[in-house]
Amino acid sequence: MLAQDKEVNVKRLTQMSMGIVSGVLLGAFAPSSFAIEVLTKDDFVNNVVKKEQLVKVADNAIFLLDTSSSMNEKFAGTDVPKIQVMKNVLEQRNGWFPDIGHHIGIYTYTDWQDNYPVQLYNREKVGAALASVRDKGKGPTALNSGLQKLEPILKQLTGRTAVFVFSDGEYTGADPGGTARRLAKNYDICFYVISTATPKRETALRDDIASLNNCSRLIPLADFVNRPEYTTGALYDVKVTEQVVTSTQQRITGLKTDDINFATNKSELAAEDKKELDKIAEFMSAKPEAFAMIAGYTDDVGSRDHNEGLSRRRAEMVGRYLKEAHGIADDRITLFWYGPNNPLVANDSAENQAKNRRVEIRVGLREAT
Repeated sequence: MLAQDKEVNVKRLTQMSMGIVSGVLLGAFAPSSFAIEVLTKDDFVNNVVKKEQLVKVADNAIFLLDTSSSMNEKFAGTDVPKIQVMKNVLEQRNGWFPDIGHHIGIYTYTDWQDNYPVQLYNREKVGAALASVRDKGKGPTALNSGLQKLEPILKQLTGRTAVFVFSDGEYTGADPGGTARRLAKNYDICFYVISTATPKRETALRDDIASLNNCSRLIPLADFVNRPEYTTGALYDVKVTEQVVTSTQQRITGLKTDDINFATNKSELAAEDKKELDKIAEFMSAKPEAFAMIAGYTDDVGSRDHNEGLSRRRAEMVGRYLKEAHGIADDRITLFWYGPNNPLVANDSAENQAKNRRVEIRVGLREAT
């Protein structure tokens, strides 16, 4: 394989509850072909984003909801119980989630309930199912039992399944780790654990989830609430061959950095790559409201799991550099990794494969408060 020819494109984004700045960073336009994007609620409600402009990165989405007694605790910094925060954010996102053919399932795994047995997504029916979830938690957190009941559901499905597990990091009964590992081994599944665990427990939980496979991850509930892209990014991406023209003319392109290249199966940043990232960090340091989205992609050589791990390590390397070299906080960086999904060009030559082995970065500004 050739040394990898990574392209980093930086443009300002709109995001739900976010504004966008006008003007052009450093005077250079980014190209129109890109994949990662943050789309606003208005973009979907106003039918600006067309179905053909989106590509599924998962075929199915299953939501395992925690309604145990511990979910009655107040969400950090608020007087709202965690269980209500969970319901509210899912109901809000259902209001604008694009119908592009996902199969959706919603289940309460504490005192098991089939709120919405897996079927084609229907906004009204999903809304009713979420409304049926109880508002006050009760009983123990039988996570292992819930995961066991998940298996016959997975057997019915084809394609990749994203499983969003809401969890406080605790459980009653058997350790759910063994069941999760078996499911990850036997099915095409990615776990997204939405955590309300204590910091100490969350650290251990993060390591446990990372050991399942290369596409699974832990997401703190606060991040899940504040960054809707964690939901959408797990389920769809903008087709790299499409350019979304949004409902606002304030969306503009930003600077185009030099390509970031990696040696085969390596994730170290070269000195010239760091210089390009220094420019991004300089802007973000000057603009405390700035945020960055970083996504890794690969060509189609090798297994998907290997490529997802490779794209993850490279995206993490970029994020780590912004954090460690420049002090950009974690809550201003969102990472994605898609492996060979959504190629820039067909993987039909060494040159094109090199183009697909890329990291993309988008920088935007949160709405000033």
